[in-house]
Amino acid sequence: MNPIRTRGRHRGATPAELRATHAEDVRTIDALRGTVADLMAQLDRAGIDVSGALEDVRVARAELAQAEQAVTDRDRRIADLERRLAVGVRAEHVIADTQPCPVLDRFEQGPVRRLGASPLADTVEIPRPDSAEEAA
Repeated sequence: MNPIRTRGRHRGATPAELRATHAEDVRTIDALRGTVADLMAQLDRAGIDVSGALEDVRVARAELAQAEQAVTDRDRRIADLERRLAVGVRAEHVIADTQPCPVLDRFEQGPVRRLGASPLADTVEIPRPDSAEEAA
């Protein structure tokens, strides 16, 4: 007959054998309790690591959102400046086209004229002393 199917686990065992089996069971239980304690400690450390990692992920996502917002703001400012520049350039072309400066045959020492010498100037030009007089 199969020994596992007997009515009692220790049927026919002597008290010394039972004590030895009991002591072995106690050692196994103690070893398993130690293993469980070690596993629980590892689980606690892993939980702390996971919570730290989750916090790192949260902070990284917040920093990423701030960086994306900064890039969006920068792009918006660049687009606004490009628009303003284009408007300014168009305005300068319009002004140049609508208010031409008349060209006179006589120039003061070349094609560049002082503002006071311009026929469009509202002020009376004060004559400048010659450079020879300045050197004296």
